[in-house]
Amino acid sequence: AALRPVTHRGARIERRFAADWSVGGLPSRLEVDPADGGGWRSVGPDGRLAVSYAATGPRTLRLRATAADGAERHAAFTLEVAALQTPQPTATWPVTASVPFDGAAGAGSAYVYLAEGRTQLTNPVVVVEGFDLDDSMGWDVLYEMLNQEQLIETLRAEGFDAVVLDFASATAPIQRNAFVLTELLEMVRAAVGPQRTSALIGASMGGLVSRYALGWLAQQQIESGVRTWISFDSPQRGAVIPLGLQHWLAFFRDDSEAAAFLLSRLDTPAARQLLLQHHLATSGTTAAPDPLRTAFEADLQAVGLPPCRRFAVANGSGAVANQGFAPGQQIIRYEYDSFLVDIRGNVWAVPQQTSARIFQGVMNVIWPLPDTYRDVNVAGAVSWDGAPGGWRASMAQMDTTSVPYGDIQALFGHHCFIPTVSALDLAGVGPLHDVLADPDLMSRTTFDALHVPLQNQEHVSITPESALWFLEEIREGVTAAEALPALAAAPLRAFPNPFNPRTTVSFELPAAGHAVLEAFDLRGRRVAVLLDADLPAGRHAAGWDGRASDAPPAAGAYLLRLRAPGGASTARVMLVE
Repeated sequence: AALRPVTHRGARIERRFAADWSVGGLPSRLEVDPADGGGWRSVGPDGRLAVSYAATGPRTLRLRATAADGAERHAAFTLEVAALQTPQPTATWPVTASVPFDGAAGAGSAYVYLAEGRTQLTNPVVVVEGFDLDDSMGWDVLYEMLNQEQLIETLRAEGFDAVVLDFASATAPIQRNAFVLTELLEMVRAAVGPQRTSALIGASMGGLVSRYALGWLAQQQIESGVRTWISFDSPQRGAVIPLGLQHWLAFFRDDSEAAAFLLSRLDTPAARQLLLQHHLATSGTTAAPDPLRTAFEADLQAVGLPPCRRFAVANGSGAVANQGFAPGQQIIRYEYDSFLVDIRGNVWAVPQQTSARIFQGVMNVIWPLPDTYRDVNVAGAVSWDGAPGGWRASMAQMDTTSVPYGDIQALFGHHCFIPTVSALDLAGVGPLHDVLADPDLMSRTTFDALHVPLQNQEHVSITPESALWFLEEIREGVTAAEALPALAAAPLRAFPNPFNPRTTVSFELPAAGHAVLEAFDLRGRRVAVLLDADLPAGRHAAGWDGRASDAPPAAGAYLLRLRAPGGASTARVMLVE
């Protein structure tokens, strides 16, 4: 099997078949068909094989081992070619905290990716990673995540430099990693000077890391240099892994290496600080957070809020859309019966304030081996599992996991991971709060501005709509001393606006190149491509009647986005009846 089943550098990768990673050493002859169109080839004596792919997508690699006596064995495994080439960062800074927490200092790496044509850090946008189960993300994965909808490349085209913080141990206490961030912010200020400011994005757990770091710096009267803090689907009021799933992992940990590993990640300090309900805190029928979470919340309150503009982006529905299942409903079915062993591993969502079972575990094996039983019931708990929120596909992942006996069935694919009300830091409301209908919304939150979609989205996914919000907030507050270079794509102009039945969108390109002009509705869905062509330098225009690709014109607001070499530009238009 591949130790890393995904590559972001498919144009040229090197596979190593190491003797010290194999049982009994490598065979006399090992051949591989890497599914690149080149057929079978032999692996050299050093166990290395270079492979190049011309397109992205899944690949099935096949191996053929020939022993000294001529016997053949065959195997296969999959590799996902996620990208052919990820651009290299301009520089990588090692970062070690000078302030320890709980007896140890945190560390990490900051990937610096400068704007096109730039040789030194000038207009930084600092991005903080979230909860990384095994600290394997690295630059390739972080770049792919942050460049959804071409976000990083659009920022670079506008003259911003990305500084992406990757923790050495993302599962360490949040406060410890917060001091890694305070160290990085000092390094950034030393590089750009005190007259410049930066935007700071905390993705997922990174939103809590950055909140604590900025609050601590202000408490110590240390200037952070941050003008805008963006919390990106961050668990400001806690995260969710269904409690029944946690007990499933605990029950099967001795029978499954995967279950044991995932349970070990749930039991790390950061996970215990994040989760609203934790299996280690289940006592009788009580569903509660781990004591580490209570202590962390007190620490957050003690340092206070970041003294800058605060903006929250949620991936969860603001219109009370749930995850497809109700409180107390079964979400995992795992049942197997034979003359050797009977197994049960059934999971239900936490019920809403009532008493019900959330996990049934049975391992009834043939005599004389011991049997194991475990039933977990909770009462009076808040049901977060199916609430509106940025979702995680934990159940679907379990469904695709191979087990020695029977088959795990996911009755629903995903669950709430970051509740909407948590991402927006809303006080005094429950998980099913109607955010978009709340007239007192801004009085409930600690943020200055909020962005919330209508439907639930995958956790830390960037849509065309949210990408525009990120861009607007990052641009907010840029001073004259930080003036950005002019966009290669001049501002869009739509006339008439509002319009009916048609508007003309004009722009000017200072240089020839490929331009794409698209229209999005306010739910982030692309509704039309107005232009997609190679254009000469000069003025250009495209007309639009509000018609979507699959629907007639509909009155309302739309977002237009132009992408061209070296720049991007946006505009809002209104189609009236």
